Amino acid sequence: MEHELTQQQAREIALLRRRHPGAELLAHQKPWGVIVEVRRGDRTLALERFDWTGAALADRRIQLAAA
Repeated sequence: MEHELTQQQAREIALLRRRHPGAELLAHQKPWGVIVEVRRGDRTLALERFDWTGAALADRRIQLAAA
C-alpha cells in the first residue's frame, strides 16, 4: 500500500527546512509512518515523526519512534 503525507505534514516539513536552512533532511520510513531527521554534518538538529493517520508527533522518546 502506498502512503502519502497530508498537506499539514508537508507544511511541517517546509517549516523544518525554513528553521534549518542548508541542513540535510532525511526521511526514514517505518511501518507506521515516517521519521524526518534534520542533520547538519554528523549532528541531528531535529526529529519529527509523521504517522500515516495524519498525525505529526514530535514529543515521543526516540526509542519508541524508531521501533
